[in-house]
Amino acid sequence: MSSFKKRLQDLVEVSSTDSATVIGTDAPTQSNTFTVTIALTREDGKNDKLQEAIMKHPTKKILESSMNLKVIEMPCIQHADGPGLDAFRQLAQDDPSFAKYQYVIITSPESANVFGSVVNPNTFASKIAAVGKATKVALSKQGFQVDFVPSKADGETLGDELPPLREMGLNNILYSASVKAANTIQDKLEKRKDASFRVHRLNTYDTVPVIFTQEQLTTAMDNVQVACFGSPTAVDAWIGNIDRALGIQELDEEERKKTPGSNGNAIAVCIGTTTAKRCLESGRWHAQDIYYPVKNPGLEGWVDSCFTAFGDVMERSFWSTGGF
Repeated sequence: MSSFKKRLQDLVEVSSTDSATVIGTDAPTQSNTFTVTIALTREDGKNDKLQEAIMKHPTKKILESSMNLKVIEMPCIQHADGPGLDAFRQLAQDDPSFAKYQYVIITSPESANVFGSVVNPNTFASKIAAVGKATKVALSKQGFQVDFVPSKADGETLGDELPPLREMGLNNILYSASVKAANTIQDKLEKRKDASFRVHRLNTYDTVPVIFTQEQLTTAMDNVQVACFGSPTAVDAWIGNIDRALGIQELDEEERKKTPGSNGNAIAVCIGTTTAKRCLESGRWHAQDIYYPVKNPGLEGWVDSCFTAFGDVMERSFWSTGGF
């Protein structure tokens, strides 16, 4: 690790406990500052919390004399109804209590919104397991009590740690999922040795890619140095748009991977391990260009990873150009 990167990581770790002043994205750029352009790729209207956390992060204040942040919203995905939504609505109509399930598993704020649009918290009588803090907050705002959150905000940890309510009998689980969610949770639960779990999965919503305008394609290729990804689907949508920008969408996958700039020449900063794995598996990024919080997946760790990435962008530019 370079001394520059180590110093920046120390700043992130130390300053994360201090207070900070919000610095606007439209602050004037001084001649001796380096501009880092970061793209937020969550669905339209869902990037505000991430942007606010970046702009309020104490490290931004510390580095403001040398770094100017330009944050732009470039939604890569949008949500649509899933094929299991009607069945979920019928289930709620037939048994508003959901009492036949020991748990209902909710794995994202969007899943929480879908759940809340169908289920009445006043009649709901089962227990809820939420994958992370953001999902718990989304459920709590709608009047639901969350009974379990795993120690790490991912499906693998949830599958390992979910406490059985019936150690000798069958634990029935309802899993309200995205169409594109992997089978990690149900596989983990159904392979558990300490208790028996049966998972009823309903794909209640889907995430579909957003097609960038020509202006957005130009911005992605020419200006963005860091792209923030909140899901594997956002990674795939970004790649699809970059392929269009390069005119390589008709090439086979291996040829597309080899094309210079096939990731948009942007470092990837991911919300957690699953999304980071997707970046690596895509073959578009080298491992050293993928940043994610290993110990603290979620918004706070995501933003810390952003600032580590910003520092590396600055360092690489400094050494390649001889200064800012």
